[in-house]
Amino acid sequence: MGQLGEALAPALDAGLVALVFQAGPFFCALPLDEVIETMRPLPTRPLAGTPPYVRGLTILRGEPSPVIDVTRLLTGVTSEIDRYVAVRAGRGPVACATGPVLGVRTVRASPPEGPSTLFTGASRSLVAAVGTLGTEPLLVLRSIRTVPDEVWEAAAREHTTGVPA
Repeated sequence: MGQLGEALAPALDAGLVALVFQAGPFFCALPLDEVIETMRPLPTRPLAGTPPYVRGLTILRGEPSPVIDVTRLLTGVTSEIDRYVAVRAGRGPVACATGPVLGVRTVRASPPEGPSTLFTGASRSLVAAVGTLGTEPLLVLRSIRTVPDEVWEAAAREHTTGVPA
């Protein structure tokens, strides 16, 4: 298990306070301390040459920020976007495009062991734990770190020049 998984393990055993939302067929949770705010979807400018899960750039509180389609990142397909969830990421805030937000809940989950073989690529590094919400699977996501450098560079150029990327 990676360092973040190890750091989350005690919190997951005791229950983790998280923002729960839907992403396509999955219920997902983000640790509440990583969430900045939720909002309606904002205008988003597409960026050519980025992975399919990068919807483009939007403006969050005056700053250009990447938009990640969580459903597409996890499943490879898109679904209806109901909300943007702004989260803290390494180089600045990221808007996660999601389905409906269900609210703040205490969730219990375990680091993926058996099912981890189902996750590959970006989704494997994104899923910190697996639990349930009622009778449905719940994926506890770790911080969104899957934003390619060229997307951050485009956001920085837009912020510096004021010209859309």
